[in-house]
Amino acid sequence: MSNCFDTNILSSSHINFLFGAGVNGKAFPQLKSFTDTLSKIEELGGNIESGLESGIDSLSSSAHKKIVKDVFIKEFMEADAKMNEKFGKDMSLINLENMLRKTYLLVNESQNRNPSMKQINIFTLNYDQIVEKTLSGLGYFFSEISASNTTTRAMLLDVIGYNFNVKKYVPTFMVSKLHGDIDNPIIPGKSKYQEMLNEDYFEIAFNMKEKLCRQNSILIVIGYSGRDEHINKILKDCLNAGLTIYWYKFAQMDIVPFEENNQIIVRQQEDYSNPQDTTANCYRDMEQVWKKKLEE
Repeated sequence: MSNCFDTNILSSSHINFLFGAGVNGKAFPQLKSFTDTLSKIEELGGNIESGLESGIDSLSSSAHKKIVKDVFIKEFMEADAKMNEKFGKDMSLINLENMLRKTYLLVNESQNRNPSMKQINIFTLNYDQIVEKTLSGLGYFFSEISASNTTTRAMLLDVIGYNFNVKKYVPTFMVSKLHGDIDNPIIPGKSKYQEMLNEDYFEIAFNMKEKLCRQNSILIVIGYSGRDEHINKILKDCLNAGLTIYWYKFAQMDIVPFEENNQIIVRQQEDYSNPQDTTANCYRDMEQVWKKKLEE
């Protein structure tokens, strides 16, 4: 798999990430593993043949959907409680840590004098705290916002750290949870788009669009299925404004909802019969850029 990055791209761009469930690799269960939730959907008369999301959509009663949401949250929290044991041990989480560390180093060493390019935006569709726990463990300055705390944290959306000792801006991560967190999640299903129009969620989605429409912005997509129409609509608008997307594919059947061109660079697997962790692939690409930078 050839490297599509170069030093100039990463040192002169606003770096943004879009994370889907696949960014966690095998460290956190996928929706098909939420057996209690699936069983509850069936018990209430839903059809789960096409998966959890379509199963929720098949429920006609809002009361039944509320029951399923409560079961989903409980099952999710049980899985999340087991995550602390995996940090530093699970290879998927180690890959994520390596990638974030390399991103920090590249941004920190950049000679670009534009302070806004020191902010690294992570837009995530996941409810879990894996990214935040990883950043905290690395000791990096970051903020997190979701629908549960928009009112109190909206002022942090543009915050960039500054080291007064060396008079220098420092890399700052902004984690935006587009589907909420486990305290206030957008439950999987077709209603996701309508719920994102809610004031609390809309502010986060609007900020994503604003950030990705800035000049010299790139978006690195990892673990996203490409099937959320409300997310794809934002990306399409940002592409029209000049955004460049680097899309890391895991499986050959994964959907990239845009035609590949000079703004959509799809990072294929070397061997789809033996796909590699896409987070690790991104880290390796960044590592090559870092080595090239040191040689210059």
